[in-house]
Amino acid sequence: MAYEPLHHRYRPRRFDQLVGQAPIVRTLSNAIRLKRIAPAYLFTGPRGTGKTSSARILARSLNCTSHPEPTAEPCGQCEACVAITAGNALDVIEIDAASNTGVDNIRELIERARFVPVQLRWKVYVIDECHMLSTAAFNALLKTLEEPPPRVVFVLATTDPQRVLPTIVSRCQRFDFCSIPLAELVRHLSWISQQEQIVIAPDALRLVAQFAQGGLRDAESLLDQLSLLSPPIEAAAVWELMGVVPEQKALELGTALANGEPLPLLELTRQLFDRGYEPNAILEALTTLLRDLLVAALASDRQALTTISPASWEKATGLAQQFGRDRLLSVLRGLKGTEAQLRHSSQPRLTLEVLLAGLLAEARPAVAPAPVPTPAPVEPPSSITDHSGQRQRGLPSPPTPPAPASAAPAQTPVRQTTSAPHQRPQVSFATSPKSSASIVPPPAGAPSAEESASKAVELNELWQAILARLKLRSTQAILLQQGKVVSWDGSQVVVQV
Repeated sequence: MAYEPLHHRYRPRRFDQLVGQAPIVRTLSNAIRLKRIAPAYLFTGPRGTGKTSSARILARSLNCTSHPEPTAEPCGQCEACVAITAGNALDVIEIDAASNTGVDNIRELIERARFVPVQLRWKVYVIDECHMLSTAAFNALLKTLEEPPPRVVFVLATTDPQRVLPTIVSRCQRFDFCSIPLAELVRHLSWISQQEQIVIAPDALRLVAQFAQGGLRDAESLLDQLSLLSPPIEAAAVWELMGVVPEQKALELGTALANGEPLPLLELTRQLFDRGYEPNAILEALTTLLRDLLVAALASDRQALTTISPASWEKATGLAQQFGRDRLLSVLRGLKGTEAQLRHSSQPRLTLEVLLAGLLAEARPAVAPAPVPTPAPVEPPSSITDHSGQRQRGLPSPPTPPAPASAAPAQTPVRQTTSAPHQRPQVSFATSPKSSASIVPPPAGAPSAEESASKAVELNELWQAILARLKLRSTQAILLQQGKVVSWDGSQVVVQV
């Protein structure tokens, strides 16, 4: 006998067996009980939430021969129920719209719908992934949906309702299937584990439910894979099977990022590369962790809102406090758009390492740049006082005699500096008639102290303007941390990294 996968073996056979769809179960059950069967239904929602299964349950409820009338609780044992479950019923037709997209297929379906049921009470057409139908096929179906033949029900199922024509939607009763809550997924997987005698840890079951992202079929398929491993099945086996960075390794990456330690961060990244993890998986794990840390920083008592396990929650809250809310938001903003950049990179490993190095600047607390020192103002020559106490009023000084060879070292030259960009002519003054030193004029091409400071300020402002125009935050962070403007000739900027 062929092996039957878990998602086939435990497919719901009645409405009360549907997981996580209580409003839909209640509405359809009441419609059958009150005999208010609509001619067309539209089931929408993510994959693995029970759309096709609900269509089959509806077909069994309408045609169960154990009851004289349609019932919300089909027996599952009569000839009609068994035939519908096996897919052999002549009056229950399932069509894959992905392979029957043309208008000719729909016209053939409409022609067959005119005939009365052959075997059952009701004829049910299930059109799966109906958004794949062409516009002409939808238009051909409009009249039949509006005025269907008696004892005929159409069930349209889709994961993309936006692509279904509004005229089709308006002729159907629409039911939106939501993603299955995590708690109900864990409860259902635990029940299946008991039925199949699968020894699996509770935290591993929770991981399986998280990876399923609200899809019951995905969760059951993953549990089926894990059942092939040797018991007991721990969380580490789930991480390894899914190819996702383990939680502890992600926390180590976050710790290195919070401490601003580039060497441990790059070493951890290299270790994950060596273990076979893809750069996209590492970046996804880090992004998920930072999101969870932000939740922990905002509400340290709401572990259920995150994907972090209860065993690691205390460590995660401490790391969130170390980061702080503002730093976490800054790092998450720095990660914006990096997934697309990594996906289109010819060297994804190198790109990831550069991105992580750039995040170190985002993770550090903001430090104000050191102020540029302002030179002390030099008193103009008109107010210079000589040693005798008399002021010189801008009069030219007598020529200074040359100093003898044995004279003392020359004093520091006195220069006149102003805020103007061009240097004014220098004026020499005799400091004392008894002084044997002379004032040495500055070199012709040497800039003044105030001019050097003004140039440094201009280069700094230019560099800040260049950084502000960069769109990628990671590149901006790297240049801000390691870049420096060396020179600018008016048309070209030289940057040293």
